[in-house]
Amino acid sequence: MAEAALDGLIVLEDGGGIAASYAGKLLADLGAEVIKVEPPGGDEVRRKPPFPSDAPGREHSGLHQFLDTNKRSLTLDLESAAGRRLYRDLARRSGTVITSRPIAQQRTLGLTWDDLSAESPELNQVSITVFGIATQREGWQSESLIASLASGISYRIGDPDRAPLGLPYDAPQYQGGIHAAIAALLARRATRESGLGQHAWLSIVDIISNVMAGAGVAAFVFTGQSRGRAGTHMNAFYPWQVTPVKDGYYEVITMVDSQWNRFMELMGDPDWQHDERLQNRWLAFQHTEALDAFWHPWMAERTKAELMELFGENHISFQPVHTIGEVAESDHLQARGFWAEVEHPEFDEPIRLPGAPYKLSESPWAIRHRAPTLGEHTAQVLSEVGVEAAELARMRRSGIV
Repeated sequence: MAEAALDGLIVLEDGGGIAASYAGKLLADLGAEVIKVEPPGGDEVRRKPPFPSDAPGREHSGLHQFLDTNKRSLTLDLESAAGRRLYRDLARRSGTVITSRPIAQQRTLGLTWDDLSAESPELNQVSITVFGIATQREGWQSESLIASLASGISYRIGDPDRAPLGLPYDAPQYQGGIHAAIAALLARRATRESGLGQHAWLSIVDIISNVMAGAGVAAFVFTGQSRGRAGTHMNAFYPWQVTPVKDGYYEVITMVDSQWNRFMELMGDPDWQHDERLQNRWLAFQHTEALDAFWHPWMAERTKAELMELFGENHISFQPVHTIGEVAESDHLQARGFWAEVEHPEFDEPIRLPGAPYKLSESPWAIRHRAPTLGEHTAQVLSEVGVEAAELARMRRSGIV
């Protein structure tokens, strides 16, 4: 097998949750050695669904199986002085720490970047927070929904007559993980140049405000305009919406006039296309209910597959709304070799996991090891920082590991 892109990089992942775990996964799947520090009871992702047959178990979580591939698991009680000493030894050996541990807790434990870098000036630490550090909201605790609301993105999601919605599927946490992995690589690169480490801290609210709500924030700053929730329609040009079809839903978007004209041709050049309200399609969204009645029936008579073929032949960039099941069975993902199968001692059959969101020709992504069982590598990892068998046995008896 070709050498992995991040072979030689050692990372200590700490704090638990989706964001830190995903950051660690992104690096581990590209070859980094990622040591996952877990409390004796295990990271919280082990307790989150989905579970096969809805039977919870700390080795059975599908989320854990996905997020923790290629890592080594070490249990460590950081409430103990011995646990904190070992953590510092591991941080010094690793050179890169990614943590989602609240900054107040880091200070209490003496595990901030200032504490760790005093012993290791070349150490980098990436702190994942929701609101940032050294602000009036530094100590606020929250999850994905709060991050969505605080970022402004929720103002634009959902039905205009109902309450705003948060980004689904913990998207803010995954975005936090992506940016933490990037920050870790940038910091490591800078250290190679200067020899000095640094503290990188990121705010998930800032990320969502920029990455996912960015267009809305920019429009308000520059023009003072702010579009609210529009449900299945966008309050922009017409049509830009999700519309029902015979077996589901389809997104229709015709910002390009030539596509709109080809769409009209497909429907037999109906007379209603000359309706006065359609002559300025940047304002036509004000009349969606009346205008939808012209062409929605034509869509509703056809299946997603029929429409996909029609629109593809006519170079119209409409897109079917896939169900999760359709995505899982997608011929496209199958052709890309997207899925990975992993053997695990807790499961009778191989586990199918999502693969890489990118392809690298010379240093490919790969799942080399299944997700670890809790504390599976504790003895191995600690032996690498000088802990001998007798001392490990004593620490096990004391509940330190």
